[in-house]
Amino acid sequence: MLPENLSDLISKKYSEAVENKHLSFTDSTTKKFKDAKTGMGYVVTYAPSLASKPERGDQPGRNPFADPEPELTVLDNVADGEYKLLLNKFPVVPEHTLLVTNEFKQQTSPLSPKDLMTAYNLLVKLDDEDENKRNMVIYNSGPSSGSSQDHKHLQILQLPQNFVTLQDKLCSGKDHFIPNFKTEPLQDDKVSFAHFVVPLPEEEDKVDEDLLAMSYISLVQRTLTFFQDWLNERPELADNKGYNVLLTKKWLCLVPRSSTKARSMEVGFNSTGYAGLILVKTQEAYDLIEQDPHRVDQALLECGFPNTAGKKSTEYNY
Repeated sequence: MLPENLSDLISKKYSEAVENKHLSFTDSTTKKFKDAKTGMGYVVTYAPSLASKPERGDQPGRNPFADPEPELTVLDNVADGEYKLLLNKFPVVPEHTLLVTNEFKQQTSPLSPKDLMTAYNLLVKLDDEDENKRNMVIYNSGPSSGSSQDHKHLQILQLPQNFVTLQDKLCSGKDHFIPNFKTEPLQDDKVSFAHFVVPLPEEEDKVDEDLLAMSYISLVQRTLTFFQDWLNERPELADNKGYNVLLTKKWLCLVPRSSTKARSMEVGFNSTGYAGLILVKTQEAYDLIEQDPHRVDQALLECGFPNTAGKKSTEYNY
């Protein structure tokens, strides 16, 4: 069980960590943009502090989640001791937290029903309609997904207030369904990159491990089929099946990934980019987006794969 005052516990721990300099967060420039060609909205954050965040491979052999700092530990026993809840040492938004497995598991491993249910329960506990607070859970699986640590962890971060994501628009007014080879997951045909979305039931009591697991598995199968479709053209994908998972109380989304960084703008993306939350480390990249927001759509495609809206997948056995 998660404590009723979880939000307060996170806020208090975060304030203490900032005051005592146990995490690295600095002021940033944030601005909303809209791509006139696709209709997709972006919140672009210029955060120079990201330049100090260790990249994958910068700390070989060190696992920061094996023995986390007490100053960053919110809960050390979540879901019968299977997880711990930590503050992110390099937060991109205030109170950015991590759900980390206590036992070491690979970041390339699929999400389990318990992973999904625990993540959903965190959203239920942290979202607050009265205060207009809404959160998103992300999972970056595989090197090409933007993950920086090999120890399995999911991230929880608050969405900007009143921000409508691509997935929100897709799922508005739609009932939950399980995609199959006759019924494709939702995609917005206006954006260039592939993304697979299913709406979740509005009633929280209708969401359980089975429903989340079946929804997730259906999207994973679609994502793996997508990689299979590209193997002839991109044989290196056989050993590099990276994807992003994005979860809110309203929907679940998977995005197949081909690379971590868009060389056209020297901007890296993890899951957040595919919800329209763009993080840049340089003034040059920020200026490029300000001049032409459609550059983001092109960069997201560069790191993903072409949109397949309206096209049926080919059935494969895995």
